[in-house]
Amino acid sequence: MPNDRRVLPFLSLILLLTLLFAYTRLPSYARQSAQTGGAAAPTAGSCPGERMDVQATGVYQSRPWPAAVINGEPWGGAYWGPGMRSYWHCHPGGQMMMVMSGEGRVQKRGERMRSLAVGESEYADPWVEHWHGAAPDSLAHYVQVSLQPTGTLWMEETSQADYLGNDIGIVTRNEFLRTGVREQ
Repeated sequence: MPNDRRVLPFLSLILLLTLLFAYTRLPSYARQSAQTGGAAAPTAGSCPGERMDVQATGVYQSRPWPAAVINGEPWGGAYWGPGMRSYWHCHPGGQMMMVMSGEGRVQKRGERMRSLAVGESEYADPWVEHWHGAAPDSLAHYVQVSLQPTGTLWMEETSQADYLGNDIGIVTRNEFLRTGVREQ
């Protein structure tokens, strides 16, 4: 049993470090909720957007992917022409998406833009602000699904700096929060 006494503090330290790491990875609304003892689920106020029709730079087309069938129906999708992209937005239940043709671009607030090739996917956790669209010289056709609870809250236009991978979406967010102006 002496070995058990040495292992227990080590395992406790590992568990504590794991919990600390997980806590720091939570969005700010979840950390605040944990600190104040509030409800675990965030409210609509966790994302400063509004419910409205799709907001996009360029033309957005809702276009299912016929080869992917769920419950006998083609999986819902979105088609973006070259250079087109959504405005910043979030989903109460999160969103999963996968590029089925072309080259996509995605970005989560606070991170750099990523390019997605065919077959690559992205997941935005609930309430995580993000955008997605096509590369400058390629179309992008995604299959996507918003998880329960569904809905989309729209914010400001994705800036050229964010789209090109030169910013992390903070400048436009602060300007949107200050002025309420969506278009760049």
